[in-house]
Formats: sequence, C-alpha cells, structure tokens
Amino acid sequence: MKLSIWDILTLVVIAATVILLVIILVIFINPGSSINPFPLPTLPPTIMVPSPTATLFSLPPTWTPTPKMGSTPLPSSTPIPTMTPVILP
Repeated sequence: MKLSIWDILTLVVIAATVILLVIILVIFINPGSSINPFPLPTLPPTIMVPSPTATLFSLPPTWTPTPKMGSTPLPSSTPIPTMTPVILP
C-alpha cells in the first residue's frame, strides 16, 4: 500500500493535535510554567504598616445592659378543645 500525501498530512495533524493538547494540559495544571506565553504577573510585596497602638481596642464592660431578673408568671390553663362542625356543600 502506497502512502499518499494526504496520509502523511493526516499523521502530521494528529501529532500536532496531541502535542498541542499536552501543552494546554501542562499550562492548565501549572500556570507558572516556562512554556506559558502569558505568565502570571508578579505580586507586589506586602507592606507592613506599623500600628499606632500595641493593644487591641475593647468595649467597656457595661456595653450591653443585662436584663433584670423578675418573677416568672404562673402558667395559665388551656381551654378544652370543642367539636367544630364541618358542613360539605
């Protein structure tokens, strides 16, 4: 069987597709790799701003008033259920 130019071009396209998929997979897994044409930008360094005070602010101890404890009302009696008539049309 003789190989024609179309058979050779088909093999070249299949090989190029496989190579391209491998490159895309490598860039997807590791965006910082050297083969990435659009590498991630470098992040600026973190700036440590000095704090004017060494302690954290806290609320005063009486910020929320506490409820006064009073007497609990006695339980009331529940009325006995009555029969409700149902009228169907």
